[in-house]
Amino acid sequence: MSDRKTYPATKKPRKREALRPEDVDKLGQAILSLTQELWAVKDRQAVTEVILKEQGIDIREAIDTHKPDADLEARLAQDRQALVQKIVQDITGEYGPLE
Repeated sequence: MSDRKTYPATKKPRKREALRPEDVDKLGQAILSLTQELWAVKDRQAVTEVILKEQGIDIREAIDTHKPDADLEARLAQDRQALVQKIVQDITGEYGPLE
């Protein structure tokens, strides 16, 4: 039996064995679920752009050429890093202490 904690810890990072053979199906399902969700977002974005264009507001080029200000860029970078970290943690099973 392992001495590793897999429940919330406050002093040491928690770790589980990453990608055990029995996890491969779950990982594949998670990737398919993420792909479906991503497609739903892309689909809605395309529909939104078409509807806005029909209303006389063509935002496609504005979106493509938009330069975020420093605040938006910082927020996007922070959100992007948090998402990447969450995915890496879920795949590796290495979680930092809970706050």
